[in-house]
Amino acid sequence: MSTPDGLVDPSVKGALITTKEFGIDLKFAKNRIGLNVTYYDELTKDAPISIATDPVSGYTSKVVNAATFKRQGIEIIADARPIVRKDFSWEIVKTFGYLLKNPVIDLAGQDRVQLAAGAFGTRYARAFQEVGEDWGQLIGGGIARNEAGAPLLDANGLFTPDADKHWGSVVPKVTGGLVNTLTYKNFVFNFSIDYQFGGKFFSLSESWGQYSGIMEETAGINDKGMNVRDALADGGGVHVIGVAAADGQTVVDTYIDGFTYYHQFYNSQIAEPFVHKLSYVKLREASLGYQIPVQKIGVGKIFKGAVFSVVARNPWLLYRDTKNFDPSEISGVQGEDGQFPGTRSLGFNLKLNF
Repeated sequence: MSTPDGLVDPSVKGALITTKEFGIDLKFAKNRIGLNVTYYDELTKDAPISIATDPVSGYTSKVVNAATFKRQGIEIIADARPIVRKDFSWEIVKTFGYLLKNPVIDLAGQDRVQLAAGAFGTRYARAFQEVGEDWGQLIGGGIARNEAGAPLLDANGLFTPDADKHWGSVVPKVTGGLVNTLTYKNFVFNFSIDYQFGGKFFSLSESWGQYSGIMEETAGINDKGMNVRDALADGGGVHVIGVAAADGQTVVDTYIDGFTYYHQFYNSQIAEPFVHKLSYVKLREASLGYQIPVQKIGVGKIFKGAVFSVVARNPWLLYRDTKNFDPSEISGVQGEDGQFPGTRSLGFNLKLNF
């Protein structure tokens, strides 16, 4: 059992959000082609955040109105009807969003405030608001490197941790989607694709998977053609190349036994191998429907319309930056926290209009 140790200031209120928008809405070819472009500039003041307090008070944090940040970006919606015939039509809607800036301006005099950590988050990567940086900086244990970018290795050939590694914002820069609708007589085929590029996330599932030895790479083949789990004397182990942490220059080229190599990240609080881009392209939904001719079958007095559809959701992940997790299913601000993997589904839908 535990007692909450966060205090909410009695004077806390909602943030004040001021937005300026400029845009243009164009139509061409008798409204068969459309384009809407919007630029927005949003300022959020006095957003509630949790700040650290002296634990002698009985609380370790306090929620106050303190955060100020901006958000600037462009949103585009394009639509078209390339084909319009008596028995066949095709409609397309394309959306695109680009986040120009999202800086944190003020945090009540503090440089950094934690947003989210997740389970065992203090050992890995956490999301922060940091003054002068874009909202939601992912910061945590990285691999220390010299000026040339070579990893620093200790006397045992293991990575030297960098406790304050910055990977960038957890917010994607580019988001959007594409919806296609094709109609042939009473049949309607629809599919939608969504995507995003940029942003970072941390995978706790990968970290635990490597530590417990259930990930594919923990039983992979090294450059000697041997399993990394085999003894070093038999040609096993993981090949590591870097420079000595003592001087940052002496080249270190060695093999580390698989158990020690894959356990070092958890033991040394290194999250870097498990931080990935949130980029993905996904076929989110596809459906094939039939518009039931209610008048012809004699139920027109009861129903104005009826559509029967077969619907597939999440049928195909077309592209992702990481192979072990679906970025479109991330549940936490800092990343995925040992959650269940995404699922595909196939179902039926009957829509009746009265």
